[in-house]
Amino acid sequence: MKTNRIFSLFGLLALGILGVGCSSSSNLRRFDEGDISKEISAETAKKFEIMDVSALNRPGTTPTPAPKKEVKKKVKAGKAVEVFTYPNRRPEKVPFEIGEKLEYGIRYVGVTAASLMLELLPNKVINNRKVHHISARAQTVAFFELVYRVDDRIESFLDYDGLFSHRFTMDLDETKQSRKLIELYDYEKKKSFFWNRVDHVEKGLSEQKVEYDIVPWSQDPISSLYYLRTVNLPTNPGGEFRYPVIIDGKQWETVLNFVKKEKIYAGKDYQANLYTLRNFQNG
Repeated sequence: MKTNRIFSLFGLLALGILGVGCSSSSNLRRFDEGDISKEISAETAKKFEIMDVSALNRPGTTPTPAPKKEVKKKVKAGKAVEVFTYPNRRPEKVPFEIGEKLEYGIRYVGVTAASLMLELLPNKVINNRKVHHISARAQTVAFFELVYRVDDRIESFLDYDGLFSHRFTMDLDETKQSRKLIELYDYEKKKSFFWNRVDHVEKGLSEQKVEYDIVPWSQDPISSLYYLRTVNLPTNPGGEFRYPVIIDGKQWETVLNFVKKEKIYAGKDYQANLYTLRNFQNG
């Protein structure tokens, strides 16, 4: 996946608008994540609370169900009902570990304009499920701040066993806007709660709160980068791989198609697989 594709998911390609002039977002309203408890039920807020891994299956909590496929069981009335369980898609060997850092760069007219740092932090617990805690930070380099300043922080929480996203947040602090985005994925109810607040220099304050149907077991833009490292992607001509992804409050299906093998240079020559990536919106 190309680095500029990652940045486009967050709107960071706004770095290229050279004619906007420089203003400051220092006076724009910032948002406290604690506000989320005012927007959803106390039960849901508790369900998606981020806790230390020591809280997993502690006394007084419901034990995490043994990972298995969704099944149906019969009831006395003779009807079958669906029993909710989580999948286990974790491979025997996972190609990432706590402490891993990945740095990507974006160049504009031959000059490095910004960087994106991804870091895998110690595991956390959400909804009594152990999760990978992925942190990302996008920043413009000092020189390019004269054109457009970006200091964005993103967090993703990827299920340890099921390798699907539970929660995704963005806190954007940029020249012309501040933005707070929180999205919670409730697969038991097959619903997502999306809350987006933007304070823009020219457009002012806007807010969007939406609950909508989602597809199990979806990825967010950051968790996708880790999930794809755990699956066997096709290497045959015309081969494709599909997975559900949620971007900016909308459900999509992402399709990767294998194109060819090619040699790339990054300090030395590497053999790489080239894929095209397309997103199709559901509904």
